[in-house]
Amino acid sequence: MLFYDWPKLCDAAEGKVVNTVRIFRMIVQKQVPKNRFDKIYKYSQIDFTGESFMVHPDVLLYHSFKYTYREVAQYIALAALRSAAEYAATQTVTLDYLLAPGNDPATLIENNRLLSVDEDDLIHFLYEEVNEKEIH
Repeated sequence: MLFYDWPKLCDAAEGKVVNTVRIFRMIVQKQVPKNRFDKIYKYSQIDFTGESFMVHPDVLLYHSFKYTYREVAQYIALAALRSAAEYAATQTVTLDYLLAPGNDPATLIENNRLLSVDEDDLIHFLYEEVNEKEIH
């Protein structure tokens, strides 16, 4: 399980989806820059610990080559809107559709292969509901 600060991550990435995924990968894989010319160097001194959470960030990154940077960044952003307290109490990894930002969240979710909405208007995250047996 990973706790991260979405607003700080988004600010550091300057709104660029490639930088968002790069920073997230650095956090999850605990990457250290090779030298000062490494693309993650400027992010390496920032503490991205926060209240946003992801249960299986490693599984998302393992399969990220199948998806666009935009899809992965949207997945990370929507996952940040979930309540860590609710997860601690009920183990719920879904997000209520009404909490999704924007004027038309349906378009965002329909165009993202990592997200789906069920009949109860809950947004499901593809790699958050993975069984422990499937990971190892």
